[in-house]
Amino acid sequence: MNRNLVIFIILWLLSLAGISFYGGPVSYGLFFFLTVTPLISLIYILIVIIRFRIYQRLDAANLICGRDSDFYFTLQNEGPVGFFGVKVRFYSSFSTISGIDDGVEYELTPGTGIQKHTGLLCKYRGEYEVGIKQVMISDCFRLFTVSYKNREPLRVNVKPDLIMLNELKSAELALSTSREQLTNPTEPDILVREYVTGDDLRKVNWKATASAGKLMIRKTIGEEQQGIGLMIDSKRFSDSNFDYIPVESKMLETVLALTLFFTEKRTPITVYSMSGILSEDAVERGSRFDSFYEKMSAFAFSGSTDTGRMYSEILRQGTIFQKKAVFIVTHEFNEENRLMALELSSVSIPVIVCVVSDDPGSNDPDIRLPGMTLVKISTDSDITEVL
Repeated sequence: MNRNLVIFIILWLLSLAGISFYGGPVSYGLFFFLTVTPLISLIYILIVIIRFRIYQRLDAANLICGRDSDFYFTLQNEGPVGFFGVKVRFYSSFSTISGIDDGVEYELTPGTGIQKHTGLLCKYRGEYEVGIKQVMISDCFRLFTVSYKNREPLRVNVKPDLIMLNELKSAELALSTSREQLTNPTEPDILVREYVTGDDLRKVNWKATASAGKLMIRKTIGEEQQGIGLMIDSKRFSDSNFDYIPVESKMLETVLALTLFFTEKRTPITVYSMSGILSEDAVERGSRFDSFYEKMSAFAFSGSTDTGRMYSEILRQGTIFQKKAVFIVTHEFNEENRLMALELSSVSIPVIVCVVSDDPGSNDPDIRLPGMTLVKISTDSDITEVL
């Protein structure tokens, strides 16, 4: 409890006892002063709330998560009395302010202001509020402290960071090992794969089909591709931005880093999502990659996304079966991801599943699928060390 308020209440009770038992002008004067003091304090706080102004601005036109930007704010007294005991608190969940303690108490004479120049660092991609979040006002007697939310918060749209990977340590085995081909047990020199909607039925290998119990298609010379497939799970898993913003930011950061890595290696890469193909195989460093980066910056996650339907559509298109390896970037290793990994590994395509999550229990079960590598990434991970 406020110590000053406790002392004030004790003094007021003593003054009340004084006029009750002794009377006199001194006792009545002290009682009157102590009685009106809280009213004066509350009127002062009301004036500050009405006439106190906050101005904020950023120099950067585009904010990139993980990078400092110049941030300016001004605290202005537009009232007839001096302001003292004013504190401001900053948003700290998704951003940090450098060089300023949000516990600092400011004093402003009438008609004056205080301007501060500091740095703002946004931790995650997304749209959210930064800068000054809350104002705390105390009266001169320190009897009351009133807190209220900044009426004009600074809302920003932050783009994901672009990180260069020198190597893919976690996927090295999957990418360096030659794919084991599914062969016909009765005709070992003939390479086959499972039938995909749209395949030419004239290529059905009936002996392999009878043996496997499902339609099997002959692989022809030249069918094998050296490209990479990358699928991003666009389902929003929570209604709270405190949950989904850090995870979605790291997922996009992972997608961009992988795409840039293979682009620099001149390896064709195709990025798939619920909305379709986000990049063509021949993404190039330069204007085309910049266009892809802008797409990913504006990428929208949705709670209504049906991940299973997305995977079914990708399988139906069939181009995913022509990839040398496939990455899946998701927020959890669920049944849909498991079935997709099984589908791809059944035709000997290495699968690297990148699970972005801070939940230590979300992926506890021992997951061992043939041809699959599981990479766990926390929202504060340095992906150059994890991937």
